[in-house]
Amino acid sequence: MQSKFIETLGYADVAQEKQITPWEVQGELTDTDYQKVAREFGAKIIDPELTEMIRSAAGEVHPYITNGTFFAHRDLDMLLSDYRSGKRFYLYTGRGPSGKMHLGHLIPFIFTKWLQDRFGADLLIQITDDEKFLFRDLEMEDIRKYTEENILDILSLGFRPENTHIIVDSEQAGILYNQAIRVARHINVSLARDVFGFSDSDNVGKFFFTSMQAVPAFLIPALTGRDERCLIPYAIDQDPHFLVARDVLPKIGYRKPSSIISKFMPALKGSGKMSSSDPNSGIYLDDDPKTVRKKMMKYAFSGGRATAEEQRKFGAVPEIDFAYNIYKLLEPDQGKVRKVYEEYRRGALLSGEMKQIATDKINEFLEELRARREEVRSEVDAYRFSIDKVMR
Repeated sequence: MQSKFIETLGYADVAQEKQITPWEVQGELTDTDYQKVAREFGAKIIDPELTEMIRSAAGEVHPYITNGTFFAHRDLDMLLSDYRSGKRFYLYTGRGPSGKMHLGHLIPFIFTKWLQDRFGADLLIQITDDEKFLFRDLEMEDIRKYTEENILDILSLGFRPENTHIIVDSEQAGILYNQAIRVARHINVSLARDVFGFSDSDNVGKFFFTSMQAVPAFLIPALTGRDERCLIPYAIDQDPHFLVARDVLPKIGYRKPSSIISKFMPALKGSGKMSSSDPNSGIYLDDDPKTVRKKMMKYAFSGGRATAEEQRKFGAVPEIDFAYNIYKLLEPDQGKVRKVYEEYRRGALLSGEMKQIATDKINEFLEELRARREEVRSEVDAYRFSIDKVMR
């Protein structure tokens, strides 16, 4: 008999129509689509009351919450209530190393770093190299190269080495597997088919993988005996994995993980999300300033009008404009963001000017990342997961 939570997945509706799975997203999602998908998956929309809880606990609210980038959650209110009563929690997020990283990949990590800084929480970063071997036509030798490069990209954001723990699945297989089999015992083939759409032609590793992805959601309590909740920031396409984890973990003696869920960064051309397989769908972390400018001027989807005259008269639609949307995610000064929004909306800024503002901000951000990336290269071992480090 299947768990009741399968009935809330909603794959027959928006998620199926838009082909939202942990491995593929097609089509453009509106704010209405996002909210409908979240509700169909059984998540809650972040409301003003929860926003104030976050402000009270963290001392501030991150712009990604106020601008709706992170828009839904599961049990975040319960986690914050526990935190206010003196109970710690830890963070868990991850990356599947299938290629070079682009700006869209960094959004959950930027927000996760803020959470780590504000709450002083331990952070597990799972690098799912096994997933990419099972689900993509990639060889382990290539995946290992992407793994090392992706880790440097992530750490260049400035995570704290003392409480950041990088877990590479193939390197920590023993620890992870011994916990994953406890999860796998409660997931049957029928459940995996229903949640992920697997068929008889899929390799058996795909059926098992979600058990591995569930492990960091209870790994610290499992290793230390500490009763700590887990908070997972992730994009909406990863939600099926954590629906399964929330269903199984209480059965093996652990709390359900809490989550805070984001939208995708839109693709450069305006449809779908940034993709590792399409170099012109996004801005990559190794794009030089000239490449960034060329991509922005040639490919960036505009919310402006057909002519400068119409733009001056009617203004733009910033909400659908790639340049504005990426600018608001990278510019920490929200006063500047509001000013640019208003000027662009009423036609004081033209589309080309908006693209140039965004281009300058992207190149500034990437330059800072590249500098820190080289600094952290010799320090990677300090971030790698070890039981001794977690037990401190």
